[in-house]
Amino acid sequence: MPELRKDPVVGRWIVFSPERQIRPERYRCEEMPPTKPEEDPFLEGHEAYTPPELYAIRPNGGSANGPGWQVRVVPNRFPALRVEGDLEKEAVGFYDRMNGVGA
Repeated sequence: MPELRKDPVVGRWIVFSPERQIRPERYRCEEMPPTKPEEDPFLEGHEAYTPPELYAIRPNGGSANGPGWQVRVVPNRFPALRVEGDLEKEAVGFYDRMNGVGA
């Protein structure tokens, strides 16, 4: 579970998320060619390749998770912070920590 830690020297909060180090891309060793347009999950018409949208701007209308958008917001498959949970703050050693809620 990601967490927020307060840097005691400068007073800023940082995100500490060990889960992000084990992304599938981490094991990729060779240079990857650019994504082909027909495989790009973020192009219009490829809405089924992404999680369901959170928000979209469709000037001419249209259904959610379908084409016709100018801007489309989808959740990150590898989020640094979570939406679920209650904020819990505690002192740990010489720094403060909070659970990673706040996406």
